[in-house]
Amino acid sequence: KRVEKASQQHLIQQGIELGLFYDVDFVLGMGDLTGNQFEIFVRNLKRIQVNYAGPLSSPNESLVDCDKDHVKRMVERIRQHGFINFYGEQRLGSPGSIEDVGVRAFDIGQAMIQQDFSKAIHLLMEGTTTRETAEVRRVRKAWKESNGDPHATLKAYKGADIMPREKAILQGLKRYSDNPLEALRCLNHSMRMFYVNAYQSYIWNLAASRRMKIYGNHVVEGDLYYDSERDERCDVKVVKTTEDALSVNISQIVLPLPGYKVRYPENEIGEFYASLLQHDNVRFEKIDIPEATAKGSYRKLIVHPVNLTVEMNGSDSTCKSMKLCFQLPKGCYATMLLRELMLKTADRSNDLS
Repeated sequence: KRVEKASQQHLIQQGIELGLFYDVDFVLGMGDLTGNQFEIFVRNLKRIQVNYAGPLSSPNESLVDCDKDHVKRMVERIRQHGFINFYGEQRLGSPGSIEDVGVRAFDIGQAMIQQDFSKAIHLLMEGTTTRETAEVRRVRKAWKESNGDPHATLKAYKGADIMPREKAILQGLKRYSDNPLEALRCLNHSMRMFYVNAYQSYIWNLAASRRMKIYGNHVVEGDLYYDSERDERCDVKVVKTTEDALSVNISQIVLPLPGYKVRYPENEIGEFYASLLQHDNVRFEKIDIPEATAKGSYRKLIVHPVNLTVEMNGSDSTCKSMKLCFQLPKGCYATMLLRELMLKTADRSNDLS
């Protein structure tokens, strides 16, 4: 009980509170979730105003109050058109180059699919360059200065309850000093697959960006789609003709997470997938070990939130804060809805897109 109370107190200090627990007569498993309900408060709202002194002058940007009409338009846009179903930073890591932000989950996943497990372990131990404590940096420094010695690196923990994944692998390296794959297998299966899935998600995000840049919200020949919501466990279909495209809605379009058991769009996006995987020297083969491959799956390109509402606080015309309520299907990121909502905060007279 003391441990549970201490854990709960730690979460509260981090701004997280759990509650409303009750017993049920069944066990939840992977895949049982149908969706999530969100209530998100956004405070200190501002928007960017861009001023031009003259046609040849550089623009001057400033933060101004966010007006309620602007918020209503942005919310209504998402309500009507949805948003791109990107994977968020929780799956991929911070945006930026590896030199700027350090190692991301998909970097580790790429090394695993390439079956370079020594590199995957090195990347995991190298870690990110942002939001890490002094204790974590101490352990990473010990790894680097000892040239990857698990004994010296474990000593640098000094009893700190940190970095459980790295600790499991370090203990694995002590046991399997010449077998990085077995050391990596000291992580549980879901954690190992998280890194592979992160790489798949990274490729999906790149393909989704390319798809929207080239074709926008138009359905085109070669697109993949589900004929109905119930088709998600069945084979996807291909838009064969321009006549077919007229009968398919953009909300039905899916893109594959790459793998050995999926088909790819039969248009320029399919070629884009091939070029990405070839550039990364990645192949998904059924005969490969589980840590180096994946079957693949499909993900909706556009997602529409359900029961999206907004409550605004402020003066008659100014919005100082707001509460957003909405539901999303499982696997969709509320942070991506917020990203879409905040994307058009700039008041640019020469950019009305």
